[in-house]
Amino acid sequence: METFKHIISTRFNVPTEIWTTTREGKKPLSDEWLEDRFGIFLNYCLPSFKNQSQKNFVWLVFFDIHTPKKYVGIISDIEKECKQFHPVFVQDFQEMSAKLLEMIPQFFDDKTEYVITTDIDNDDMIHRSFVAEVQKSFKPVHNLVIDLRLGLQLTKTGVNKGIANYYYQVANPFVSLVEKTTDFRTVTKENHLNYRNYPNIVMTDKTPLFIQFIHENNLMNETFKNSKRLSKINYSDFGISKKNELLLSDITTFVFNTKRLLKNALKILSNKHQ
Repeated sequence: METFKHIISTRFNVPTEIWTTTREGKKPLSDEWLEDRFGIFLNYCLPSFKNQSQKNFVWLVFFDIHTPKKYVGIISDIEKECKQFHPVFVQDFQEMSAKLLEMIPQFFDDKTEYVITTDIDNDDMIHRSFVAEVQKSFKPVHNLVIDLRLGLQLTKTGVNKGIANYYYQVANPFVSLVEKTTDFRTVTKENHLNYRNYPNIVMTDKTPLFIQFIHENNLMNETFKNSKRLSKINYSDFGISKKNELLLSDITTFVFNTKRLLKNALKILSNKHQ
């Protein structure tokens, strides 16, 4: 018997005072930003959600109430083709936070005792088994942290080129939280790193279950400098079509990983002789 509901939240273009410029120094939420971000969302993030093997979840995606009409039309089309997708239009970050708590109970039924919440960025991707793995890890424990620690970073370096590396982190941004329906605040109540200090944690790190996408309009995320790189990704596991795959160089990957091994070996030797 299902005793939980799984809610995934995503902030799309909701205004916030913190974000004033992109990585390239451009203005966020501008027409240029919206065009770029909708492209990323439609080509990468959305397909990964539609590709989930476990489709029993609710996806609340928050948009600025002043989103231009041409994009509202696109949002409406997405709602028709993806039944998990629920767009919510708000004024600002504060209203979004309140609306999230207000809306979630409408998805409960008489059997719902717990709610699992996950927060995913609008430019990231999840493996087809992501939702299934989160739900498989469920236990009826209030404030249980479900920590999928292994993923990938995909950095766009050109029109159709990129580099990929492993992303391993305890309590990373893809963490989920189980709470009682009578006392829930969602996973967004804490900075994701704080969840490493919670007493009840279920962890898995066998398969990369998410991709953090690094591109020019990111605010904070950066490519890990010393993480092992990959020359191949099974893009279909993330719902990505052939035309949107980024090419990964075998030679560049080999050279980087070789230098990385030598650098780490020299560091170990240096520490032994100190």
